[in-house]
Amino acid sequence: MDYEDVLIALKSGNVPSHGAKNLCMGREKEVEEFDRLLDKVDSDEKAIVKFVNGEYGAGKSFFLKVVEEIAFEKNFVVSWITLSNDIPFNKIDVVYKNIARNLKCKTGTSLDHIIDRWITGLKMMAFEESSNPQKQNELVRKNLYNDLADTREHANSFAIAIENYNKLMNEENYQTAANAKAWLRGDSNIPYTEKKKFGVKGDVTKENAINFLEALSIFVKSIGYSGLIVLIDEAEFIMNLHTKKLRDIAYNYIRDIYDNCNLGKFQNTLFLFAGTPEWFEQPQKGIPSYEALDDRLKTVLDTDLEDMRKPIFNLKGFDEENLKEIAGKLTIMHEEAYNWKASDKINPVLEDIVSIHLTDASLTGGKVTPRTFIRSFISVLDTVQQNQSFFNDSQKIIELFEKQETPGGFGDDIDFEDIDEFDDDW
Repeated sequence: MDYEDVLIALKSGNVPSHGAKNLCMGREKEVEEFDRLLDKVDSDEKAIVKFVNGEYGAGKSFFLKVVEEIAFEKNFVVSWITLSNDIPFNKIDVVYKNIARNLKCKTGTSLDHIIDRWITGLKMMAFEESSNPQKQNELVRKNLYNDLADTREHANSFAIAIENYNKLMNEENYQTAANAKAWLRGDSNIPYTEKKKFGVKGDVTKENAINFLEALSIFVKSIGYSGLIVLIDEAEFIMNLHTKKLRDIAYNYIRDIYDNCNLGKFQNTLFLFAGTPEWFEQPQKGIPSYEALDDRLKTVLDTDLEDMRKPIFNLKGFDEENLKEIAGKLTIMHEEAYNWKASDKINPVLEDIVSIHLTDASLTGGKVTPRTFIRSFISVLDTVQQNQSFFNDSQKIIELFEKQETPGGFGDDIDFEDIDEFDDDW
């Protein structure tokens, strides 16, 4: 793992591309529960819908990344979409297209890669069974057809397009084969004459999109993956849809997915929606505005005790133990990335640093926001590392933390003319 890349991403308020699981602090119970759920999705052919509730900066996207990393370890196919003007949930056909286009597995990205890797595997099996090219093609066709049996039940045209894609590739009709895969991804700009060549009519529409999504989940399971994980970030964007009718359509699609998973129409699939408290609580535009969905998700017990089996996970801020743990990990990473003894400078004042953040959070009635602490901590590590001769007094490090919330940013009252331009070890 490149620690510098991770630190730069975290300092910028972004989720690192790798290593999120190793940095996940204070979420042990949630991680353990999702580890368990993914095993059930795989072995018991379950379909599950879960929701993550957290304030801005609470680590929702970070947690989705952790789930993605666990899913890759367990051989799932994952698709991550972020709701926006381009991907509004009231247009379920657009949602399907983006899910299909964003598919990833541990060996690569795209639905194309997944299909081609599977067919290559079938060809390798055929080569081992026969040296006759005609017999090999027949074995591939037969095994391909058998693997698609369950997929065919949910969306026959989905299976037909894949079968004909293989046929077209054997015939070296690469353009039409490419159109077949584009159609599977939801492309609606393919001419009728081309679609006829790979045996389908029409396109993915709002009427059949959920059926196609069901077929996609069954397809990835049938060709050797553990199942499909769909991560839906910034779900609160639904509240930005201009009319109640559009919002109700979006919420009804979530309800459809929720019910279909519980009724067994989806298999080997987990949907995870992440949104802000406002989305879960706001009565005018949030989930409570659509009773049919709200009734399925709302808590029936009035208690603060944890229940990891509820539909909604609540991500809370960091407490003292979490802050110390993440600070320790970040310090070690910074030492490795920039080859210096960060702990010598930071550890003597770590209690004071944590205390400052806890005090600031208590003034607003909550725990420390993970993103706030991580960004400030890395910023100070960077500053101290590049100006080590200035920070020979631990009190100066504490002053950085005390002053970083001032209008001018951290270190407002420090005379930076006294600080060396950069130490040689940068």
